[in-house]
Parts: sequence; structure tokens; C-alpha cells
Amino acid sequence: MVRYGFAGAMLSLALAGTASAEPFRSFADLCLTTNAGALAAEVAAKGSGWSDVTAQIGAEIGEEFQDVAAYMNFDPADAAAGLAAVDSMEILVTGWGDGEAVMDTKGVVLDLCGVMSPQADALTMSKRVTDYLGMPSSTAGDQTLWMYSRQGDRFVSEADLIDAEDEAFLATMQQRSLYAVYVFEEDGLAGLFVGALRSPAKAPDR
Repeated sequence: MVRYGFAGAMLSLALAGTASAEPFRSFADLCLTTNAGALAAEVAAKGSGWSDVTAQIGAEIGEEFQDVAAYMNFDPADAAAGLAAVDSMEILVTGWGDGEAVMDTKGVVLDLCGVMSPQADALTMSKRVTDYLGMPSSTAGDQTLWMYSRQGDRFVSEADLIDAEDEAFLATMQQRSLYAVYVFEEDGLAGLFVGALRSPAKAPDR
């Protein structure tokens, strides 16, 4: 099913980033409000003083993702930042992939945007996502997720599509962009990723 390939793609991108703190506010500002738009997220991160660490992290991300970028919420070259900055570290990761390369599904463009931190708590973040989006979570395989579309400023639940056949899922995606938020937790690292599933015609220019 499309949705399970989507979850795996997001997880593989998250695993490639190696660091990041309770990131919900940053995630909401950088990823949710931009609809996983990499350029807007990166401009916002730079404007908030985040440092570009793509050279250190980008090479670790699989070849199926393109235009990968990573930003850290402090300057890792600033020795004065010390351990205090490391303790509150957050990392923004953006990238996109062709659906056939990432999920074995043609006619899809997948944009990803995520924020991770070593101090993030998955349960707390899950509650905050539910409150922010105004909808309960759903389950796809062993993944907890929130699937939605946008109507202006409103988040509209698309939970019915989680169990839909691929044909119905893709047909809906031709009509409107679909988004899914996942909580990531692995080896002491936690964070949130949102993926935007769009038809190539609706995807941002590459």
C-alpha cells in the first residue's frame, strides 16, 4: 500500500539525521505552517539563526532523496555554545523524492520536513500534534500518524484514506495534496516528520 511505503520513506530520512530537543514548536513553525515546503522551511530556519549543516548530514541520506538540507538551531562551530547548546539541540531536515524511487509508486512526489531532538518526548509530542491539528491519531501498520488535507487554514482529517486501496488514495491525491505527520523515536532521538504527497503537477518546481 502507498501509505506503508510512505512511512518507510519518512523513517529512512529520519534515521539518516544523527542529532536533535523538544521540537514541537519548531516543527509547527518550520514544517506544518509551510506544508512541508523545503524552501520556506529553510528560509524560516535561517531567519531564526539556525546553521546550515547539510555538508555534515546530507551525505548520510539515501540516494532516493534529493535536495536534502539540514539545519541546526545553533552554530556547531561556536565553542562558546558548549554543552548547554548541545543539550537543547534541534535539527531540521528537508528533502524530497520521486514516488517511484522512494515508494515504488508512480505519479507521486513526496516532500518531507522534520525536526528532531535528543530531549524530545514522543508521548508529549503526540498529544501536542493531536491538539494542534484538532484530530485524533490513526494507525498504519505499526506507525501512529495523522493524515490530513488543508482547506485554507483548516486541517481536515483524511483518516478514511489510511485503509483505502492504492487507486482510491492516488485518485484523491490528484484532487488535493495529502499530508501525514509521524512521530519518530529511535536510539534516544525523537522528533516529528510531516510528509506531503502530491501529484507532480501540484508539487513545487524542482
